[in-house]
Amino acid sequence: MRIERAVTSISWIPSDSIPGLLRLPFARGIMHYDPPPPLMLTDVEGMRRRGEFRFAHRLSAYIDVEDGRITGCGYTGGKVMGLTPVTAGPLRVMLPTKGNRDIQWEPDVAPDKATFVQTVGGRPGFSFLKPTWRWPFLVTKPFTIWTTLRLTIDVNGDSSGALIGASPFPRHWLYDDAGSLVQKSALTRNQVWVRTAFGTHTPWGGEDQVPDVAEPETKLERALADQIMAEAPPSIRHLRAGDFLFRQGEQSTTVALVLDGMFEVHVDGSVVGHVGPGSVVGERAPLEAGRRTADVRAKTDARVAEVPADSVDLELLSELAQGHHREDST
Repeated sequence: MRIERAVTSISWIPSDSIPGLLRLPFARGIMHYDPPPPLMLTDVEGMRRRGEFRFAHRLSAYIDVEDGRITGCGYTGGKVMGLTPVTAGPLRVMLPTKGNRDIQWEPDVAPDKATFVQTVGGRPGFSFLKPTWRWPFLVTKPFTIWTTLRLTIDVNGDSSGALIGASPFPRHWLYDDAGSLVQKSALTRNQVWVRTAFGTHTPWGGEDQVPDVAEPETKLERALADQIMAEAPPSIRHLRAGDFLFRQGEQSTTVALVLDGMFEVHVDGSVVGHVGPGSVVGERAPLEAGRRTADVRAKTDARVAEVPADSVDLELLSELAQGHHREDST
């Protein structure tokens, strides 16, 4: 019996994730940010045609099983390169991404399961200009984006996947065999990517980078995120690792959507949870007479969108608070 399973990553550029001079083409409408991918992946090819991601990585593999033991296995899938939309006046051009060769590690096979590891990536359909002391004083570097995925398949047909390596930019989301979002890279480090992700500093040169990963948001948080980002505009806060977004006991009634980075949630000095991009925090204060019930502290550099609680649906905030119960877990 042959069992085939897959995991898929989508790499995309979130809104306002590019700082400084590098954001000028985006501010001018020449380059474009990508819309957040869906929580359930159903139409990768349609997303590619519309230019909604930079590239997709599909790690698919099979095992052959006889009498409860693995008798054979192999890889069956690789990259789906994206199209980068570029606008120049009335013209909209879709630039193809140039793919690198796929890197496939020898499967790790046990009697009852097999594990596959694959790296896929390439260079976007654009390059950034950087100054140099030599003629012509401006050069381009072929920055590389990639993901390294792990897929384990057992003889019962169960499978699991993980994002175990990735370029520092853009954001990478991982979907399981059924198409459900299961992991996401927590931090988009554009400046690190610009400085390092070329030449030998990639898996094709022998170097990979392990990303911070976060759990996916819920449908409820996605609905609240849409409301928060619809504010005109939300207040954007940038935090360094160690900074506090909220302090337990303080008076405040704002809610925040994590756009980038990882946070620890502390109650009475004890860690009760971690949150990453897509999470909505601070939802209990509007329901607790404006009193913060937990510390929320940045583990990494981070960026959040913050709005007054009365600008979003209080019923949704109440439902979210009932589902979290972080403060009640100590």
